[in-house]
Amino acid sequence: MKRYLAELAKIHGSGTELISLYIPPKYPIGEVAARLRSEYSQASNIKSKQTRNNVLGALERILNFLKHFNAPPETGIAIFAGNVSKNPGESDIKLYYLVPPDPISVQLYRCDSEFFLEPLLVFTKPKEVYGLVAIDGKDATIAVLEGKNVRIVRHIHSTAPSKTHKGGQSARRYQRLVEEGKEEYYKRVGEAMDQIFLNLDKFKGAIIGGPGPVKDYFLDGGYFNYQIKVLGKVDTGYSDEYGIQEMMQKVDEIISEQEAVKEKKIVSMFLERVAKGSLATYGIKEVYEALKNGRVGTLLISDELYLHRLKYTCQKCGKNYETYTYDKDSIPKCECGGKIQINEDHDMIEELENLAESTGASIEFISTETQEGAQFYNGFYGIGAILRY
Repeated sequence: MKRYLAELAKIHGSGTELISLYIPPKYPIGEVAARLRSEYSQASNIKSKQTRNNVLGALERILNFLKHFNAPPETGIAIFAGNVSKNPGESDIKLYYLVPPDPISVQLYRCDSEFFLEPLLVFTKPKEVYGLVAIDGKDATIAVLEGKNVRIVRHIHSTAPSKTHKGGQSARRYQRLVEEGKEEYYKRVGEAMDQIFLNLDKFKGAIIGGPGPVKDYFLDGGYFNYQIKVLGKVDTGYSDEYGIQEMMQKVDEIISEQEAVKEKKIVSMFLERVAKGSLATYGIKEVYEALKNGRVGTLLISDELYLHRLKYTCQKCGKNYETYTYDKDSIPKCECGGKIQINEDHDMIEELENLAESTGASIEFISTETQEGAQFYNGFYGIGAILRY
């Protein structure tokens, strides 16, 4: 999905002629079609003949496409249409659509010089779940972070007496009551963390925040289950919802560091095996063959990699070609200099993913934003495999 959206992001119109349409689940298709027909009537008044024809052509493609639906898919659908030709004066109206993994929450029509992709980009974010705990000496707030969505789960208030009192008992006894109250408070926070975090799917760890040294005392006391991995701690001015909001502004760096550590281990293992000349391979043909033979344990793909297998014919001499390419716009010309015609276009990344899933191989997408990820992309063409045998 990330690659698909990146391909759509490369398309730019010469005017406001690219249409983006979002239809949420259960939204009446008839209402959408009526809106598009109204837009069709208004588009007839566009002054530029080229832009007018491209917008009308895109609307026609979408209206014809919607005839196949009585209702939107269960998670809704996003439709994109417009002129994708890079040659001025030429028109090549294409339609793309995407059914997201989770429901679309917006109903939207937009005509612009580029496709509007923001509502779909949220689905490309990691789905790992993290725990957030903001704590001070009196209050604690526990929240769950999934993607960019944060959910406050529980508030806990300390019942420990304050450090100052007026008579009635010795200072030593009172101090003991204060310490016992703190201990009970920390235990209740730890028990709540166990109940909430250990029952989460895809839980990666917790981040602890709060003002002053209380978070350090809490961490050092071991009040929660050892299975809860603490990824880091941050300073905040509050321990309530505002404290969680403060943490949200600071946790990205901690989470990205965790992902970077994981990525570094995988790439380092791959590089070590390549250096030894065993149980690793790279390059599209080598990885493809290893996958077909079931030898791949882990497939490594750079998240910046776009790879196609093309079959094309020279329209002048009739010679047929097959090639792998990272850029469909830079296909080698025929020796005779004739214009080529693409007959087949296979997305090799999708094909590799399907092969990996069918053979039980795990798939790791490697970022290019880290030193190791950039080395993998530049030095090994962005594709490699750790082999089983």
